[in-house]
Amino acid sequence: MKIVAEPITTEGFKPFGQVITAPNTYGRQTFTDSLAHADRPPVLSTTHTPARPAPFIIDRLERHPHSSQTFLPLDVGRWLIVAATAADSSQVRAFIADGMTGVTIGRGIWHGSLTALDRDASFAVMMWKNDAPDDDEWATITPLTIEVPPAT
Repeated sequence: MKIVAEPITTEGFKPFGQVITAPNTYGRQTFTDSLAHADRPPVLSTTHTPARPAPFIIDRLERHPHSSQTFLPLDVGRWLIVAATAADSSQVRAFIADGMTGVTIGRGIWHGSLTALDRDASFAVMMWKNDAPDDDEWATITPLTIEVPPAT
């Protein structure tokens, strides 16, 4: 099975969470639609991830049943977000975001690993967890190839 990653849009990503962008005007934007947790302490971390060449073959998804997870680019080119409402290859969608776009993946939404496309990347990551075994769940899926169009 094969899919092609699409540019991320607010509407396209809505079943999986919320797109976070910088404001076009002065003032504050609030992004609370997808934030959720189950009585766990907040954890703000940073991560540095190497760029990986496309295409990608994925055969596992993860989810966080007690928390949403927010990724905010700190030093990022394009990056890939893989998400699904069920742990099933036929439900997977892939999105390409630029280095100015973050996302909140909703509580319990299946997703792929953080993937930098064009260069190594650094992110701030926010979620609620207590390092319990059930903070993360993993599922094996039928292998899926994700193609990524070249940068324009």
